[in-house]
Amino acid sequence: MGELTLPLFSNRYKIIQVIVFTIFLWVVLVGTAESHSYKLISADNKYITIENGDSLSSVFRKLSASTSDKLLLKTFLFLNNVDFIQAGHYSLVSKTWREFLFDIAEGRIKQFKIRIQEGSNLYELERLIQASPLELDCPNFKCLDQQFSFIEGTLMADTYFYKFNAPISTILLESQDTFIDYAESLWLSKNPSNPLKTLGDALILASIVEKEAGNDEEKGIIAGVFLHRLMLEMRLQADPTIIYGLLPNFNGNITKKNLQDRSNIYNTYQISGLPPTPISIISKSSLEAVILGQPNEYLYFVAQGDGTHYFSRDYAEHLKAVRQHQLK
Repeated sequence: MGELTLPLFSNRYKIIQVIVFTIFLWVVLVGTAESHSYKLISADNKYITIENGDSLSSVFRKLSASTSDKLLLKTFLFLNNVDFIQAGHYSLVSKTWREFLFDIAEGRIKQFKIRIQEGSNLYELERLIQASPLELDCPNFKCLDQQFSFIEGTLMADTYFYKFNAPISTILLESQDTFIDYAESLWLSKNPSNPLKTLGDALILASIVEKEAGNDEEKGIIAGVFLHRLMLEMRLQADPTIIYGLLPNFNGNITKKNLQDRSNIYNTYQISGLPPTPISIISKSSLEAVILGQPNEYLYFVAQGDGTHYFSRDYAEHLKAVRQHQLK
């Protein structure tokens, strides 16, 4: 009997050794995998697109992961019960493997944003769109509603969030629908003494106020000046309209020749009334100043150099203000 117990004990000891060693290796692997998950991803690209049907192995190939990376990261995923990845566009910027793997498991895709800025024009917006990762499915803004016979001034100034390769048409249509709904609602509250006849005219004038005003506080006064001039059938004489008519090739300076140019249909020094279209994207505050406003006692204003304006009731007072604030 003694001869039989020694081999049994020896075999059991070996089994225990194997189990202990296996457990040791597993603990080391788990610890190493956990530690490795905090390593920053080293990739040439800032983003990665995971297509429908992509496997985890194909994702690792796109990121040029090494064999040891794959082993440790798959171990990490196993430990965290992750066996499913979601298609989408993901950021790699300053991401650890841990963050990235949880991103693709939970579908935390990269969100982009585009700002339709009040005071900007369609030339500037087009450049912004062209430089974005949006699907360019609205060339020359032809997808938009032309109910006012113009596009400029019919978009809501706001920040819009979107996914990679989302269609720009969706954003533009949402922006236009929101703005027109707001404008039409506001038009119902138009000041009775306001001389504007149509909402289209209000959009045009609001875009001029947008470009002339240095702050929201003065928009109501500036709108009142232009409404006063329109009521008296005086020319608006607004520099931003001249500039818009010279786009996209305006060099930054308005010359005497520009002021006298009758061929510029936006030159409000030469044309009577409003220009044919708005000259910029409009903020709510500018539209409110125009639609809810009324003519005031002023006919002129001049920039004081600090973002505000000096307002004058007559030309003599205006010339004095020009000498004080512009010619000193």
